[in-house]
Amino acid sequence: MSGEIKVWRSKIAPTTRGAIFRAKRWFYATFFSKAPEDKREASKRNWTQLARKLVEETNKEGVSDKGGRVIIYYKDEDGVFTPIRAEVEVYVLEPIKTITVPFTEGSETSENISEVEAEIEEE
Repeated sequence: MSGEIKVWRSKIAPTTRGAIFRAKRWFYATFFSKAPEDKREASKRNWTQLARKLVEETNKEGVSDKGGRVIIYYKDEDGVFTPIRAEVEVYVLEPIKTITVPFTEGSETSENISEVEAEIEEE
């Protein structure tokens, strides 16, 4: 099993920085918390190199504030995290439609709703 290539995918995050942060949490939960000291340090060294490259590339491409997902291809060699490559999928997250759902106590008329909307716009 140790020679098998594994894949981890983050959920789509509002920013690629957020996706990298999710990858960091996954790494520490998977490879750092339960590993012996020697394997822990080797895994951490490999992770920090990968994370540094992810941050550098997303900054260089100017997509760190765009929505994104991180995909990491790696091997688990006797408990040591060994990255093979990583991909960053970049998304443009924009609203498709805004749906207004009015909620007021009691039965409000459309006139009262219009008054509330006018107050909101003034603020």
